Amino acid sequence: MAFSFGFSGDDIEEDPNDVLPQTQETSVPGADVPPPIEARAHDLDELLSSLPDKLSFSNLTLTSPKGFTTRLPRREIFDVRVQIMAEDDGSSENVLAGLENTDLQTNIYEGGYKTWECSLDLVKFLLDRGPRKDLDDMVRVNHVVELGCGSAVPSLLLFQYALKNQLSMVFTLADYNADVIRLVTLPNLVLAWAATLSPEDSAKLLPDGNPLLDTEEEHGDLYLTPEILAAFKQQLQSTGLTLNLLSGSWTPTNKFLGFVPSTPELDTFILGSETIYSPASLTAFAETISALMSRVKTGKAIVAAKRVYFGVGGSVDAFREECANRGAVAYEMEFEGLETGGVRRCLLEVQMC
Repeated sequence: MAFSFGFSGDDIEEDPNDVLPQTQETSVPGADVPPPIEARAHDLDELLSSLPDKLSFSNLTLTSPKGFTTRLPRREIFDVRVQIMAEDDGSSENVLAGLENTDLQTNIYEGGYKTWECSLDLVKFLLDRGPRKDLDDMVRVNHVVELGCGSAVPSLLLFQYALKNQLSMVFTLADYNADVIRLVTLPNLVLAWAATLSPEDSAKLLPDGNPLLDTEEEHGDLYLTPEILAAFKQQLQSTGLTLNLLSGSWTPTNKFLGFVPSTPELDTFILGSETIYSPASLTAFAETISALMSRVKTGKAIVAAKRVYFGVGGSVDAFREECANRGAVAYEMEFEGLETGGVRRCLLEVQMC
């Protein structure tokens, strides 16, 4: 079975009708639903080698209620579709179907190709918290985890901040589908890195002296050469940035957490958006983030979500209850940037009691 969040078009930048039909309940898998995909880690070099010679992107411009603006490049959905069809090995058939009709399919595809609206709320919130709060607090945070990352827009903002400020950190980005990590998450990280390069650094990589990536234009292309990919890896190494890219189910929790680096001193900042849409999802998410926070001295999560997910059973109240059952407290934060029409949205901060 599958359900759709009701968004139209290739990617979202507005708030269309969120209401899910009651007939598309997917929180209880039926006999025809396959087992969950097992969690696994991905090799960065292997993923980089799978990138095409060119990434087509659009610049997402977001402005926070306090007037802070960011422009984040994201790979175009049509460009993802072209690569999948060009590979044509049959392995991505189900995920391509999800890309075409925006449906989520239980244990098959979890919507990672789209940029969901709550992730945009999270970016605006992080913008408004700077420079005194979360963004500058990253000099103390040394591990960012985004669960259900997809296009990873909130992490892209923090990744660029870490690059610009030479912060040694670990970024763990996890999406249910390996194809999403390969085709969306990693390309977006490469694009985000390219957007931070100075004209002088770009000139070293492009003989014509043009910028590697133009963030002033609405759309553009980034041509990938071995030299550019090598520069990306070198920048990660020189800055002390580690990309830990994961796919698969969060459950069983112990298996998933086995791929997430952790020591008591690894202060952890967890991000999640649209991760509590069903009872099964919110239970697994609450279990995973509470386990992650329990392993470190300092840890918190920021969760962006709709208050109620009609038709599939998820809700903020149910998520808060699941957190409380695990010794964590989830409380709603005040933020002016949330839409008030349609299904209302909110931001929650979660910490261990």
